Amino acid sequence: STIYNLCDDSNALDNDTFQYASPDPSASIVHPVSVAVPLLKVGPTYFFSSDYDGEQCENGQRFSINVTYGQGLPPSLRTPPPGAPGPVGQQSGDDTVPET
Repeated sequence: STIYNLCDDSNALDNDTFQYASPDPSASIVHPVSVAVPLLKVGPTYFFSSDYDGEQCENGQRFSINVTYGQGLPPSLRTPPPGAPGPVGQQSGDDTVPET
């Protein structure tokens, strides 16, 4: 969990981390992102935001879970809710810089 505690995956091995990212992170425009993450490995799994050089993680955008064997998801969670937003892609020509 050192990578998790440091909020920095730059020293991670190729096979021990996965990166799920929004194609256009922005500090001024909110883009809803929903990502399905398969929980295939039993044991602790760590998630954190490495956007803005780990600043989001350092400010609390991280969590860990312990994956165990069980009965699976309850029926109410087996299908995603209708209209769940997907990743937002950058629009062609959308290269504006927000005023600061």
